[in-house]
Amino acid sequence: MNNELKNLPPINTIFALMLSLFLQMQSISLLGISIPLSLSALKMNISHIGLVMALYSIGLILGSFQGKKVISNVGHIRAFSGFAAIATIVAITHNLASNAYLFAILRVLSGLSSAIMLVVVESWFNTLCKNHHRSRLLAIHQIVLYLAMGSGQLLINLTPGQLNSAFLVAALLSCMALIPITLIRIDNPKIVNTQPIPFIELFQAAPTGIIGAICAGNAIGTIFNLSPLFAQQTQASTWDISVFMSAIIFSGILLQRPIGLLADKYPREYILYALLVFTVISTQLAIHFSHFISLTLMGVLLGAPIACLYPISIATVYTKFNEEKSVAASSGLLLAYALGGFTGPVFASFAMNIFGVSALFHYLSFYCVLAIFICIVFLRAQSINKLL
Repeated sequence: MNNELKNLPPINTIFALMLSLFLQMQSISLLGISIPLSLSALKMNISHIGLVMALYSIGLILGSFQGKKVISNVGHIRAFSGFAAIATIVAITHNLASNAYLFAILRVLSGLSSAIMLVVVESWFNTLCKNHHRSRLLAIHQIVLYLAMGSGQLLINLTPGQLNSAFLVAALLSCMALIPITLIRIDNPKIVNTQPIPFIELFQAAPTGIIGAICAGNAIGTIFNLSPLFAQQTQASTWDISVFMSAIIFSGILLQRPIGLLADKYPREYILYALLVFTVISTQLAIHFSHFISLTLMGVLLGAPIACLYPISIATVYTKFNEEKSVAASSGLLLAYALGGFTGPVFASFAMNIFGVSALFHYLSFYCVLAIFICIVFLRAQSINKLL
């Protein structure tokens, strides 16, 4: 026991990294609920709101692919500090924005800066995680992530009825995230540049995992970005909307362990299908029983299955490759997730604009059913090819 404690990284270092991550994710989460409500207050078309929100995924993918290059050029501390400053400027500038074009640019920059800041924190965290205590530290990491994202939604209530002030709170949080990181002594981790696996090759090897990753990005991007507009149309208060969104995020913790245990015991493709079916059932309940169940319960039903889609998709893909190639496959998975994260809010908001806000759930149901059908077709085709 004493030897295990000695082998653990310094508590102050772990605490500083987790505090920076917490503050950064709270800022991102607060922007995620404030922007669509602010754009709605400006009487902006729902389809335009969806497009603006979707652009975060473009920034995220740009930052994820370029992050290592930036960090290798300037170092971890400077990269984090520089992009935290950009994130702060972006949050404040939302107060000056009054048209979709400026909001769109800010959304891309927000995704870009968030991605690079996360790459820095994740790099340090992975360096500190040794095999004998990796699981415990990763569990802490996930808890901090969910607590930050869920509580970040509730922070909009600090300035009730004043969305512009919410942007200032987000900027303050982003700035505060700088303090713990810049005041600790920690060695810069080595940056390992791996050659990514071509996307087509990845899809051919694990079509179900890639389709699952696209679905995960689509579901999370759609629900996280457009659910505040759905709740607003039900005449919910800002407090009720924030609790609804927090329920969606916090419920993501509920199924992680049981789904993980099932995925280790049964074929992961089947677990992925089950989650997609669960998502369809949840969306149909949201459509047909929205007048009878509370927004909080609806949030739990929606958030629990979609939070498990990406982890299961990753596991499905990784089973097809050895450890070295699994790392190289991560960029392809991220690309698939970002593709879903971009297209989801765009198509769903277009449907909402034509058919009403409940089309958000009709769209997600259709997308999940289509994904199951495509996965089955590809798996059957692969089985036939093996027999020939």
